[in-house]
Amino acid sequence: MLVGFIEAERARYLGGVSDETRRDAVLACLAGSFGPRATEPDRYLELDWSKEPWTRGCYSGQVAPGAWTAFGPAMREPCGLIHWAGSETAVRWAGYLDGAVESGLRAAAEVREALGS
Repeated sequence: MLVGFIEAERARYLGGVSDETRRDAVLACLAGSFGPRATEPDRYLELDWSKEPWTRGCYSGQVAPGAWTAFGPAMREPCGLIHWAGSETAVRWAGYLDGAVESGLRAAAEVREALGS
């Protein structure tokens, strides 16, 4: 399984072409890295994040310049019984799956500690 993202100007451009044209462009890009077999996938799925009602265009939350260094620790600080997790609260790899896993493990450890387990 391969997962990829199309970002910025290229995403805007490919968002305006036909599904077939976009698929061909994606598979051609993958073929450049993985060889011609990449142009013949067993299955091809895509998701246009800009059409998702809860994300509206990206797979990760964006914050203003300086926000991570000024407010990062506060984004992870428990609020009473509420413990925060999510890729955007990660110490490393914020916005990515690695960050989501790291933040989930951190939040689970916080809850265990709060419960005295």
